[in-house]
Amino acid sequence: MGSEWIEAVMDLMRRHGIAEFEYEDADRHFVASEGAILEVDQPLNQPIFHQPDHAPRAGETLLAPHIGMFRATHPLDADAAALPRLVRRGEIIGYLKAGALLRPVLAPSDCVLSRQLADEGVLVGYGTALFELHTARP
Repeated sequence: MGSEWIEAVMDLMRRHGIAEFEYEDADRHFVASEGAILEVDQPLNQPIFHQPDHAPRAGETLLAPHIGMFRATHPLDADAAALPRLVRRGEIIGYLKAGALLRPVLAPSDCVLSRQLADEGVLVGYGTALFELHTARP
């Protein structure tokens, strides 16, 4: 059996955010972790397959989609979630309050929300930087 299946497994792991994978059959025992697949019977410092290192994800800035008083949490929530944190596309990550209207700010993609750039309770205009995020790899 060739190594094509190993490459396919590594690609699936990367696409789905899986950090570790273990495979064992009658002939082989593999452990995949951090881009390398190691055969258990081999010395740990000799990977049989290694994915090339990827450049770190560039930070992106999420801009305010409209004007309002910035709130990182809903007024009824006790505490804001700690950063950095993983968020899913469409998840509410903040709010902009304009009068009695509380409009959600949504995550544009699956990403890591790393830093809040706007202060709580500050009036922000359209296009004001609210958060720094790092988009998840496809």
